[in-house]
Amino acid sequence: MSAISGTKLDAISPANNEEKERSQFGKGLCYCLALFLAHAERIRDLPDEIYAGTWFNSASDHLYELHVESAPPHLRDRLSRFRDRCIDFGHGFPTPDPTRLNVDDAIQEAKDLVRLIEEANGVPVLKGDWE
Repeated sequence: MSAISGTKLDAISPANNEEKERSQFGKGLCYCLALFLAHAERIRDLPDEIYAGTWFNSASDHLYELHVESAPPHLRDRLSRFRDRCIDFGHGFPTPDPTRLNVDDAIQEAKDLVRLIEEANGVPVLKGDWE
């Protein structure tokens, strides 16, 4: 690891001097969903006319490298639709302006998908009354 954090030098392996794979907004399945959900309480104080679009623009960045193919087979289509819809709301042109309801629905869908992935992996999960 280099002493200059945040540069390309950080991505070079000292052992073989080859560049390691990097990701700006995360790569994975549950990890990317968790990063998306980390935006759940951010920027809620913006005016209605820009809130949802701005929120989707930042939160959906974490879905570009969502590894849908790593999900249980019965959830892959649902994950793909979720990813595509969120990215369209955040980065697609032209799209209808998303609403606060769209944001709330996307947050709930991400929580439901994480829960369903855990259940498919044999993890006992019980949805909380206060998520």
